[in-house]
Amino acid sequence: MRRLFVHLFCLLCSITLFAEDSPISGSWSGKLELRNGKSLKLVFHISDEGQEVTLDSPDQGVKGIPLDMKYISDDSLNCTNGAMLMSFSGKLKEGKIEGSFFQRGVTIPLTLSRGEVIVKRPQTPVLPFPYTTEEVQISNDSVSLSGTLTIPENADKNTPVIIMITGSGLQNRDEELFEHKPFAVIADFLARQGIASLRYDDRGFGKSTGDVLNATTADFADDARMALEWIQSAGRFGKTGVLGHSEGGQIAYMLGAEKSVDYIISVAGPAIPGTQTIAYQNKNALLKSGVDEKTAANFAEAIEKGFNYKITHPEKLSVSGSLIAELYPQYKQNAFTMRLAETLRQMLEDKSTNPWMIYFLAYNPKADMTNITVPALIIYGEKDKQVPPSLNLVPAREYLPSAKIICYPELNHLMQHSETGDVEEYSTIEETISPRVLSDIATFINSIK
Repeated sequence: MRRLFVHLFCLLCSITLFAEDSPISGSWSGKLELRNGKSLKLVFHISDEGQEVTLDSPDQGVKGIPLDMKYISDDSLNCTNGAMLMSFSGKLKEGKIEGSFFQRGVTIPLTLSRGEVIVKRPQTPVLPFPYTTEEVQISNDSVSLSGTLTIPENADKNTPVIIMITGSGLQNRDEELFEHKPFAVIADFLARQGIASLRYDDRGFGKSTGDVLNATTADFADDARMALEWIQSAGRFGKTGVLGHSEGGQIAYMLGAEKSVDYIISVAGPAIPGTQTIAYQNKNALLKSGVDEKTAANFAEAIEKGFNYKITHPEKLSVSGSLIAELYPQYKQNAFTMRLAETLRQMLEDKSTNPWMIYFLAYNPKADMTNITVPALIIYGEKDKQVPPSLNLVPAREYLPSAKIICYPELNHLMQHSETGDVEEYSTIEETISPRVLSDIATFINSIK
């Protein structure tokens, strides 16, 4: 879940532009040492002509940010990004660009060295493949999904096939994040086990089209349904299922309840309402920042009650002091809780809350999960800090007792082995997905009769 669940530290910077044949052209990388003890790797790409410059932030999974140049020469530069309220100035010295990064009143030294950041992703599939792939286009009147169909050797009408559904936030067919490509890794592994798969770019992203500004989880479920019907109508494969990650896991529940699939796999899919997930994530963020357990728990409870109120009172555009007191009775304890109360008020009065968020907050998977009769595999990571098993395992077992449910020790939301499970670790972990998870998915699919 990226739209809501991945709260990244969005501190970025810039640089670029110059004279022909300048020593500053090419790719430069450096590490921004932040005041919280963490760091942020940055990569700048300067074209040979100096007319185009882009910035990558590998730790945040961000690529190709355009930069504005104020000044550049053979050995100096000054650039800004107005939207981010920042600037960078540097001078070439002994093969490095030494300079300062400035943003919102904070100045941090930044030294750039020639070359890009090398990111190791050993599980990413590389040619040649012992299977075939087909580029496909699946369309209706309003949406066109562009995807990749992966077909094992000797596939026939008995070959099982699975459709992959990404998590929240716009993602490509590989569900790419921090140069990890989990859906490509899964497709590769399954093909080697005799299982076909279809993965596609989200609507309005990559090569797919469609309205995304007003889209909700229900709309993304419609897209998955369209892909499912396309696969089934082709008649090329056997048992057909869906595998969804995070928000996609909830969509797997939706399709499973419709009895339109032969099996479902939910990877880190919430089994609780969105209001509870948001409350947990805010509590976890406060605890990480050093807030005591009781204060964090009280505010999390206030958030859950507040968003439940917003769902039932969508016409309310302002929040009174009496309502805040009702939702968060502890708000007068000290200056910090008063600031939390103001944050709560702003959250509830936010007029920009989009249709996706409203749907996510209100959706309760219980009704769909209790109506699933097809074989189901539900997977959680013990260290998941976005969809924690501590809140989801019990309801999942209650709502879908026939499912095979696995909670893997040491794994995070992406099913990587991790130390803390925090979002900040995703980019630093070389493993894209646990081999055991891959094996269990393939074994489950091949067990469907």
